[in-house]
Amino acid sequence: MNWINGFELLCYGLTVALLVDIGKKKNWHELQLLLSGALAGFILELGAVRLTDIYHYSDAYFVSIGRRPYQFPFFGGLMWGGMAVCALRIARKLPWSRFWKALFAGWLVVSFDLLLDVVAIRLDGGFWVWEGRPINLDINHHMWMSVIWVNFLGYLFETPALIYLTLRQEDRAREKTMEDSLGGLQAMLDTGFRVLATGLGAVAFVAVASGIALYLDSVTDEWASFLAFVGLWLTILGKLLVTLKEQAANLTWRGQKDKVLILFWASLYGYCLLALASLGILAALPLYALFAFGLLALTLALCLIQFRRES
Repeated sequence: MNWINGFELLCYGLTVALLVDIGKKKNWHELQLLLSGALAGFILELGAVRLTDIYHYSDAYFVSIGRRPYQFPFFGGLMWGGMAVCALRIARKLPWSRFWKALFAGWLVVSFDLLLDVVAIRLDGGFWVWEGRPINLDINHHMWMSVIWVNFLGYLFETPALIYLTLRQEDRAREKTMEDSLGGLQAMLDTGFRVLATGLGAVAFVAVASGIALYLDSVTDEWASFLAFVGLWLTILGKLLVTLKEQAANLTWRGQKDKVLILFWASLYGYCLLALASLGILAALPLYALFAFGLLALTLALCLIQFRRES
């Protein structure tokens, strides 16, 4: 089996495990987020490959939607939602506002993407192909090892938008659980509306923000997305490290572990690290190898630790 289909099957398996876990916990807010994320993913990806002409997906996937050359792998949309759910599970632990929790969830997703995209454009002819972009290991204001910066910046638009809208809905409906309202047609319509509103809201925000970023890139020789992404990424990381230091006395390894959350992140990072090693990138770039393993360790640590609530 090739790398593309192996990743596709892995993602289907992780999505099923996550859906079963959501069902067992009856966490319908997470189900709404997964569906909203999937909806946003399908709309944004299918729109981007058709309207921008800057990249296209491989036709080697088992299941794709859309006509060639504008197809998009079906699992990709599901994983947009699944990653949003698993990022939010970690972000919820932090004693932050919903705005910063949403940004941090986006940080988790895009940090993983700094590994995935590097291997994705190299394995089996590429999970997707950036039009007219050379494939090399250069890191500059144009590309991160052949991946354009606006691609990463997009994840700091999409995931936070989805999660911020989800958390705002939760706050508004805190006095009325979804479980109590699943008794009639009106409740089903309300749930569908929330999924659509969140998904389409995220699509609208990403479309506008990405359009602005692409325009600014065109007049700044792509410096705009580079500086915006690096600045945001470092700011969020710095806030996390400060919080962990300040809350050190309240951190504990004890408590029930979220096995599905650990499986989700460990499997995805494990795939990327195996692929990076197979491609020889870890050996060629020792600092990048350290960066990659550091992201894995930090993400798994955040899956395992808990914040004790101050009395």
